[in-house]
Amino acid sequence: MFSQLVEELSHYDEVEAIALGGSRAGQLFDEQSDYDVYVYLAEPLAVEKRRNVLDKYCSYMEYGNQFWELEDDGVLNNGIEIELIYRNLDDFRQEVEAVVLKHQAHNSYTTAMWYNLLHSKIIFDRIGRYAKLQKELTLPFPQKLKVNIINRQLQLLETSLPAYPRQIKKALERGDFVAVNHRVAEFLASYFDLIFAFNGQPHPGEKRMLTYAKKTCLHLPRDFESNLTDLFNHLFDEKNTAIVENLVSGVYELVEGTQ
Repeated sequence: MFSQLVEELSHYDEVEAIALGGSRAGQLFDEQSDYDVYVYLAEPLAVEKRRNVLDKYCSYMEYGNQFWELEDDGVLNNGIEIELIYRNLDDFRQEVEAVVLKHQAHNSYTTAMWYNLLHSKIIFDRIGRYAKLQKELTLPFPQKLKVNIINRQLQLLETSLPAYPRQIKKALERGDFVAVNHRVAEFLASYFDLIFAFNGQPHPGEKRMLTYAKKTCLHLPRDFESNLTDLFNHLFDEKNTAIVENLVSGVYELVEGTQ
């Protein structure tokens, strides 16, 4: 079913490449894992054409969701969820190259698109442009990018005025638990961005970060997993501030002691 769907999509001239990403492109998937399908376009693919294919193979489909990227999200006839993410291949190239070749750091998930490129499985590649990009950017983690990510995240984790721990503490003092939850999520996004960069590992994305870090990162902060567990157990009480401080000091010990 999945192969037939992809084959029919590939018949459209607008489609340059199709790649399978997410857990189903690797080893960490189970029966509940959905299909993350990246459809790279030379020009926009009309929704009518997408419907002509997807309605055959999906029991439910939402067309044109744009909460993040342009997506069609639904459920295959066999009950497995599927996301089709539509990208312009030239725009995607520019975004990844800005990180890998120009060493631009973000507030979080800096190298997630690079990881997506490197670890996706090519299903269709009309003239080999996607494979060429994948080969060109299969590079060692750039030292300058590593430094830029670490410096940016250290500012957000402690040294700048709007650093997340200060915001978390203020929110706790106000009893604003929605803000606490939001700022802790931002804090952890920066925290993991730094850890993956420090270890020279492209960021795997928002799922299974703890598992992936333990599996692939040689250098982790002291009490890495236990501190994170404590944070989740005390997210909204007075112990939160001390735990966040432990996480930050662990990062500093890691950076200063291993470089």
